[in-house]
Amino acid sequence: MSSWPPVALVTGAASGIGRATAELIVARGGRVVAMDREADLLATLPAGAALATVVGDVTTEAGNAAGVALAESTWGRLDVLVLNAGTPGSGPIESIDLEIFDRSIDVNLRSAVLGLRAGLPALRRAGGGAVVITASNTGLNGEANRWPYAAAKAGVLNLMRSVALDVAAAGIRVNAVCPGPTLTGMTQSLVADHPRRYESLRRTVPQQRWAEPVEIAEAIWFLASPAASFVTGVALPVDGGVSANTGQGALPTGEP
Repeated sequence: MSSWPPVALVTGAASGIGRATAELIVARGGRVVAMDREADLLATLPAGAALATVVGDVTTEAGNAAGVALAESTWGRLDVLVLNAGTPGSGPIESIDLEIFDRSIDVNLRSAVLGLRAGLPALRRAGGGAVVITASNTGLNGEANRWPYAAAKAGVLNLMRSVALDVAAAGIRVNAVCPGPTLTGMTQSLVADHPRRYESLRRTVPQQRWAEPVEIAEAIWFLASPAASFVTGVALPVDGGVSANTGQGALPTGEP
């Protein structure tokens, strides 16, 4: 990569992991196009010369193209593409409304394809760069009742691996982070509305807590940065040890 700190495009940037990533990149000297469909939330990002916002839908070609175009028109280049937008999806396979499955594929998987199609030419024009896609540890293994989400995120991982092979010789690296339970806008309802589910998930984490969005953002920063210059095609779990567990025994809680 020829420019660091980078010019980055971050999707799903109005809240959660995307917001934390956009703020972290700006705080460390980078410039960011923050893209989200939630205009009101997007407007609450800290204003400044290093941050531009665009209201866009990642499930459309036009939305992805607008984000890339804004980066190049504002700062003349795009170095990092963070494809972070996502949506939950769950339900019994025999009776679920298949629109839930279709939406999960559209937002979690197809949008990553569209983001890559829009962003990779800009990274080539910049002389190389990095892509980081937000997958999930649910893409690494199954999860009860969440097959729409699990299927989409598993697809993201092999999309990432395959494209990483295709563009490596062009100096472009493609990786994914696989967060475990993380306190984002997508999961906050569990805290208030489903406390037993929230607590159950907490207990599955060897570190016995949920992640903060900035902890995932730090992993994204690493994968995008020159510190990871020989890392590509990697699915990096950032899950407090969840993916290290076979699930066959009780976890130590640290309590007497």
